[in-house]
Formats: sequence, C-alpha cells, structure tokens
Amino acid sequence: YCNEKLQAKYNLDVFSAVMDEYTYEGIDFQKVEFSDNSEVLNLVEGRMGMINMLNEECLRPHGNDSSFVAKVKTVNKDIDCLSSDPLHKKTEFGILHYAGPVIYDATNFVQKNTDKLPQDLVDCAVKSSNKLIGSEFKPMEENALSRPGPGNGRSKHSSSVSSKFRSQLHNLMLTIGETRSRYVRCIKPNPEKLPIKIDLLSTVQQLRCAGVVAAVTISRVSYPNRLTHLTALERFSCLFPASFDECKSEDNGDNLGSSIEQILSGFEKDDT
Repeated sequence: YCNEKLQAKYNLDVFSAVMDEYTYEGIDFQKVEFSDNSEVLNLVEGRMGMINMLNEECLRPHGNDSSFVAKVKTVNKDIDCLSSDPLHKKTEFGILHYAGPVIYDATNFVQKNTDKLPQDLVDCAVKSSNKLIGSEFKPMEENALSRPGPGNGRSKHSSSVSSKFRSQLHNLMLTIGETRSRYVRCIKPNPEKLPIKIDLLSTVQQLRCAGVVAAVTISRVSYPNRLTHLTALERFSCLFPASFDECKSEDNGDNLGSSIEQILSGFEKDDT
C-alpha cells in the first residue's frame, strides 16, 4: 500500500504533471504509456475499498476473515487489478500491483486490525502497584467495550490499525508533496542475490514495472531541459537586437516571453 502511494507520486511528478504542462503550453509531444496504479489505490483506500470493508467487518458481532474476503471480491468483481482464482482458499485474494501480482492470505486480518490488548492484560495493568502504569491503563479499561473487537459492542469511531496507517501515510504524502522529490530506484540484479551476476530479463522487468523505462522514453521525446524566460534571455541576448538591459528592466513577464519569441523566430527556416 505504501509502495503504491509512492509510485503514484512518482507517476504524478514524472508523467502526469509533465503531460499536463505540455498540453497547457500547447506543445506537441508523443504521449507515453505508463503504468497507472490509481485503480489499485482505489481498491485499497477508496470509499468501497478494502480498508473500509475491513473496518466494517471488525464492527460486526461475528466478523471474520472469510466474510471480509468474500465481500471484497463481490463488491470489486469488475476491478481488473483484483484477481480471484477458484483454487484460492476462502481467505485468499490477489492484487496486481505495479511491480507484479501478489497473493494475500487474510487469515487473522480482522483480529489484527482491531488493535486491542487482551482484557486480562489490561485488568492486570490497572491493578498494578505502580500508580503511573495504573493511570495509563485505566482509560483503556473504561473504553474496552467501545473499542473494535469481535462481538463486543465496538464503536465506529474507534481507530483501527489500518485506519491509523492510512492517516499516517496520508500525512507523509502531504509532507513529501511540499518538497522537490528526487527518486532513487534500487534494482535487484538477480533473484538468487548472487554477486557479479545480472539477470537481464529480471532487471529489465523491474525497470519497466518501476516506470524507469517510460520515464526515459518521455525524457527523450520531450524537452527535459527547461529555462526560465529571464535565464534564456541572459544566455542568448547577444542574438537579440534590442538592448538586454532594457528588456531586463521590464517587470512584465510577457515582455520577456515576447523577446524570447523574437530570438526563436530568427532561427525559423523558410520552407519556401
């Protein structure tokens, strides 16, 4: 899930944002196909996604893992990235991630998602002779019936493990979104993890799944080097008949843009 979110950020920075910018600028370019994992993210965190379904299953008096998997497969049967095989167990399902297909076993998903300590452990901690420990666990004892757990009158407002992780991941992505991201891709040279050996097919497959090949392609067919109007004018002002200082003194950005256009127009070839 976390890797899918990071891959979506990579797709946004490398592909979607670039294509939108070229479209806005009216620049003709060859569109590059890339692996869009938005469907996987919607399957996991959408309104009818797996996280919400798992939380609802935790709220049911007799919620169980098999019922959770059955609901996921029924509601999302038309989603291509969710795979269902007749040979799967009742608690198994598959997801086609950007890096390849993965089969999951949902055994104990409901129990682990509740994030609930055993009640006898809570009772023991409350009765501790250490007042600090007792005071810390006292609210947990009082709210035990309202916390998620199979058949104990749970509250919908309680925070499950999956909900906490989704919230933390959302905050992380907001923080990353405020930065200028740089990406480092780690490629495993061979499945056996042996030294001085490169499995060409495995390596290329990893590069394709990670979007590196598509990123190189869009860089080749587009314009990877970009300059601001002012920087371009400073570099190529010697080719412009007007005074550079006069253009630079103008605060209007459109004037700089028109100056650059005049420079470029001088290099246009006469087709006649």
